[in-house]
Order: sequence, then structure tokens, then C-alpha cells
Amino acid sequence: MHRPRALSLRTAALTALGLLAAGLTTGLGAGVTASPAQAAVPADVRVGTFNIVTVSADQSSGDRRPWRERRGVVINQILGQGLDVVGLQEANQSSIYGSRLVDDRRNQYLDLRNGLRRNGGTYEVTSVYPYNCYHAWSSRNCHYRNRAASGDNRILYNTSRLTLLYKGAWTFPHQVAGKTKRTMAWAVFRVRSTGATFFFTSTHLDPYSKSVRVQQWHDLMGRIDSLKNGRPVVAVGDFNTSKYSDYAAPLISGMKSHGYGDVLDQRYRQNGGAHRRAQSTRHAWINSFNAFRRDVRGYSYWGNEDMTGNGVDWIWADNRLPVRQVEVVSYVDESTGQVQGVIPSDHQMLRATLSIS
Repeated sequence: MHRPRALSLRTAALTALGLLAAGLTTGLGAGVTASPAQAAVPADVRVGTFNIVTVSADQSSGDRRPWRERRGVVINQILGQGLDVVGLQEANQSSIYGSRLVDDRRNQYLDLRNGLRRNGGTYEVTSVYPYNCYHAWSSRNCHYRNRAASGDNRILYNTSRLTLLYKGAWTFPHQVAGKTKRTMAWAVFRVRSTGATFFFTSTHLDPYSKSVRVQQWHDLMGRIDSLKNGRPVVAVGDFNTSKYSDYAAPLISGMKSHGYGDVLDQRYRQNGGAHRRAQSTRHAWINSFNAFRRDVRGYSYWGNEDMTGNGVDWIWADNRLPVRQVEVVSYVDESTGQVQGVIPSDHQMLRATLSIS
């Protein structure tokens, strides 16, 4: 007699979130409810966004190296920043590049996960499955089955710090024909030490069409609003847009008006530190896109640390959340302006430490 009641309560909880209607999936464990109850004591949570460059685009030209050589630095930066959760872009899901991988020949994001584990990390991806198909490891003759697979856009989290409550993936209704489908991966996490929960998303907006990119951005805001259920929002990704993009003004202000502003409080076509939201920053004067160039002086406000770099990678955090620190992660020698060692990606990882309660 108790089992039907448990199923009914779980169904009611999912319906409250709109998950059943959306056909999305859950990672609920025993005794976990869908309530967005807030913890009394805040916890510092380290979040990031990192476009790691797809293994399918491997090259060995100048300072651009293939994944097998870049991978170690990607691992070092994630571990070195102590990330609790990071949104990955261009983490290829295909199994056809196995010869270019190291610790897991199935795909790039599992290769990265296994490398983190081999080096002492306790990381998992919110969905290990590459495709939303009955046979999840191949897209050939796909018979749809929802597995929260989000293409090469993935969420990686530290299982020793966070518990995954819910997960999902959504394909934007606006796409460029013949190009990679753009998605939004999302998850609800609980901070193990305090019980605080938050809603996290990661995306990679279309780089080919400005009009489609703008439409996707508006779709993103609407989708987050429909799923957050009162929880604090952290939305990260490669938006292929800087604060100087001619269409950026209503989108930057729109995110803030929806309740989640930029962690650096960037303003359209403005610069300087007067409005900086973060309590402290490191390397915030460096752009997030580097094009595999070793000389940071060519894509930063070198010598003027009051300026904020013109990044295309963003972390948007609930307006209610204090931002402890933001870092544009770069192994740059600040005396010469030269990046040291292998350049991990054509994007810098962006990390923020947020106080979530």
C-alpha cells in the first residue's frame, strides 16, 4: 500500500517542476523532494564555463595542438580551480574519434571525465549518454528515447560536493539549417554540505547567424524561467557575443531583468571597474577568446587591470547571489604577456565563486 503513494508523491513533485510535461529526466534519490528549500548557511560554490574545442577539429599548427596534447592542461585547469560544476562546450560526443582520445575511446567528454578521475578528481557528467536514442551510443537509425543528451554541450560536476537532483536537455527551436544543432543542457544540484539547491544551465549559441543567435538567446531566457522553480540560477556558456556586439544591449539587460546578471556586471559598450559585481577578480582584463595565440597582449587590456576583457564566454548568476571572485583562467607570465606551456583551447576557461544559500 505504501508503494503507490510513493509513486504518486514523486509524480506530483515532477509535475510541479513541469518535468513530465517537458519529457525531461530526473536524478532524484531516496528521500529527495523537488522543493527548492534554501539552506540557512551559505556555501561557496565554484562554477565555470569552458569551450574545450572539439576533437573533430584536431590540428597541429603553430601553437594549436591536438586534443591528446591539450587534454592535460584542460584537466589541470579544472582541478586547479577546484570546480564544483562546469559547463563544457564542444565536448564531442561521437565515438568515431577514438584514436585521438586517451583514457576513454568512446568520446571526448568521457575521456575528459576519466582523466579528471585518474588525477584525483571525483567528477561525473550529468548524462553519460551521447544520443537521445534507444541505442544511446549511436545516432544511426535513431528511435527517440530521452536520455538528457545535449550533443557536445555537457555539464560536468564534482560528486563529492554536489548531488544531482534533476537533469535535462533542450534543443533550441531556432537553428541554422545544415549546422550543428544547438542545445541547452540543464541540471538541478544540491550542495552536500548545506542542502542548498540551484539551477544550472550550459549552452553554446549559434556562431553562423546573428538573427538565429539572438532568437536562441531569447528562447534560453524563456526556458530557464519555465524550469528554475524559484531556485537560484547559474547560466553559463559560449554565447558568441561580447558586450561590444551591436545586438548585445537588450540581451545583456534582458538576462538581468529575468533575474540573473553577469558576474562581472558588464554593460553594453561600457568598460572599467566602476560597476564590477565580483568582490575580487583575476585576469578579468583578458578576453575569453584567444584563437590559440600565445601573446595575451593581442587579446586583452594589457597594463590596465581596471578594464574588463571583451569575452564571448559568460557566467550569469542569480541577482541575489554574492559573487566572491571571478577569474579568466590563463597560464600567462604577467611579466612578458606570454602564455606558458600548451594552450588548452582557443577559449579561456571562466570561473566564478558564488555564495549560494
